[in-house]
Amino acid sequence: MKKHLVLLGAQWGDEGKGKIVDLLSADFEAVVRYQGGSNAGHTVVVNGEKFILHLLPTGILHPHTFGIVAQGMVVDLDLLVEEIESLENRGIKVWDRILISDRAHLVMPYHKILDSLFERRGKIGTTLRGIGPSYMFKYGRRGIRVSDLEDPDRSYRLIKDNLGFVQDLCEKVYCENYSLNLEEVFEKTMQNYKKIKDRTTDTTRWLLDFKGRVLFEGAQGTMLDVDMGTYPYVTSSNASALGLSSGTGLPPKYFSHANFWAVSKAYTTRVGEGPFPTELKDELGEKLRERGKEYGATTGRPRRCGWLDLVALRHAVEVNALDGIIITKLDVLDFFEEVKASVAYQYEGKVIEHFPASLSLLERAKPIYKSFKGWQKSTKGAKSLGELPEEALGYLEFIQNYLQVPIVMLSTGPARDEFFWFEKLAYQERI
Repeated sequence: MKKHLVLLGAQWGDEGKGKIVDLLSADFEAVVRYQGGSNAGHTVVVNGEKFILHLLPTGILHPHTFGIVAQGMVVDLDLLVEEIESLENRGIKVWDRILISDRAHLVMPYHKILDSLFERRGKIGTTLRGIGPSYMFKYGRRGIRVSDLEDPDRSYRLIKDNLGFVQDLCEKVYCENYSLNLEEVFEKTMQNYKKIKDRTTDTTRWLLDFKGRVLFEGAQGTMLDVDMGTYPYVTSSNASALGLSSGTGLPPKYFSHANFWAVSKAYTTRVGEGPFPTELKDELGEKLRERGKEYGATTGRPRRCGWLDLVALRHAVEVNALDGIIITKLDVLDFFEEVKASVAYQYEGKVIEHFPASLSLLERAKPIYKSFKGWQKSTKGAKSLGELPEEALGYLEFIQNYLQVPIVMLSTGPARDEFFWFEKLAYQERI
């Protein structure tokens, strides 16, 4: 087994990564979040107790792990402190096991104002957590990093300049009212910084010196990657493996010692706007939503639901050079008479076998389906292949053979112990 593990989302997020990271973290000494921010919502059930984490690596729920908030993240200090203190109040000691990159950029209150303004003017479907504007400021070289807070005078000047910039943008460009108090924003930022100051460090150096095994936890999903996803209906960071080096500061060769696995549901969902070729806008889609409890952990919004899109999933396999797939929520399909998976798209009389960049094409593409007889028996809590109905096993074999990547695990419920390792099945020719 390779030393490290990279665990990613293979779809449009919400694949169940939180439970898988929590489960696998038992075998790792450090867990790293390296992109995104509080727009993530990773849900874990431990001993019947539910945890939803937005900024902290999910692996922090294990008492032996170090949690790393790396430089590629954008950090809302209010929410970070609140999340740490909430876990502490529930008996999970975090302060001594968390490290925050001094190069990470901050999400500030004015970023949330801009997020709301931009969303009203051109709907993307963001979480309104200020993530996009924070990355916008980062790449526009107006961002504030954790290290800037070491110098209060510099921090004050940066916040003042940015508040003035945002005020001009809101009032003079968008003709929107604007109200944030400089002194209040500065004081609250510095108060939060004092709480985390002793936990900030050069996390790149720390990881390079660290001798233990590391799990790198992706947020969102590959199809929301700002470069390789359904742009512009994406997140504002590289949610695929492309973000690893920039998000951690580690050289690409570091990850030659890692396995790359990704999590996929047995069907497909997405939140917010954007193309979704296999979406079901009928009672079947509603049935998937209700059986799968498909509501966002961060926003509570209902997720759009559809059959498994193998074209998109193969795109994720190729972009991330995956070594394995973990399948979740097979049990949601247990009572369907027929189950489908898209194996290609049809567009203007042509068959499209690879996931396209064109938004116009995706919006008009029609899925070409492979149909499967439903198994109509419960798979929840199964502990081995032998406990799966023959039809369910055939469905999983088809997925594996189509992707030409092994399924390494099947999650059979939300709790830690509801899973089993999947035996490597013989490959067949690609469909």
